[in-house]
Amino acid sequence: MAVVNLYKNENFLIVNKPYDMYINSDDENEKNTVVCHIAERDSHRSNSAHPLHFVQRLDYSTSGVLCLALNKNAAATAGRLFEKRLTHKYYLAIVRGHLSFEICDIKYPVGSDRTSPDNGHKMLALTETTTASCGPPRSAETRLLVLESGHYEDNPVTVVLLKPLTGRRHQLRVHCSAIGHTILGDYTYSDRQDVSPHRMFLHATRLVLPLPKEPLDIQTEEPFFSDNRFTSKWTPLAKKYNYCEKQDFIKVCDVIDKAFERSDKYKLFS
Repeated sequence: MAVVNLYKNENFLIVNKPYDMYINSDDENEKNTVVCHIAERDSHRSNSAHPLHFVQRLDYSTSGVLCLALNKNAAATAGRLFEKRLTHKYYLAIVRGHLSFEICDIKYPVGSDRTSPDNGHKMLALTETTTASCGPPRSAETRLLVLESGHYEDNPVTVVLLKPLTGRRHQLRVHCSAIGHTILGDYTYSDRQDVSPHRMFLHATRLVLPLPKEPLDIQTEEPFFSDNRFTSKWTPLAKKYNYCEKQDFIKVCDVIDKAFERSDKYKLFS
């Protein structure tokens, strides 16, 4: 799969990262990286002749919008926006099960999973049942909006819009798992049980970067329903919002951004 350029100027390169691809690697034999597709092999190193600066990151299994800075000043500017939570990131995901609410806030802190043997790479949400296993936890917040329900291979699934309000490692995957709706195809957070899908269904669909001189609003095409490997196993049930076209996706982003009444359609996990 190819890395597709979405935007480029003298300061930033924004690409559409394929799923199951690393961003970079110190292993000179590893070629399945974004860096190998778009730049010199050593571009992720600070001593490179043409270094790339990663102002955000996406997991190996996650696809979608990825922003890279082409110089230190641009990296610092974008970094401050991310640190101050002035950027807006929107993800499409398909989760296991049908949800009993339409919108929710998930405010479980996230820390490393002390029971995992992989040296802290696996994370865990801090809940009443995970106090001894989670640490050290940091505050984390995700908002989730239900878009459509259906079935995948005759099993209930739901298409959701996710907006992370913080940026913890594996935050979206951990939060979905913590509320009992693991992302479809997430091998790690399904305890290695979800192996039938060809990919993990998490895609960074839109990034809003309010740069002082040139605000950016970058969006990809919807990636799931254009893939026959998914649609051949999908049966629709109920659609709450249109979201596959770009303008429709912007509208559902507006919905998840707005304040809303606390009602039976809303749930808070904290």
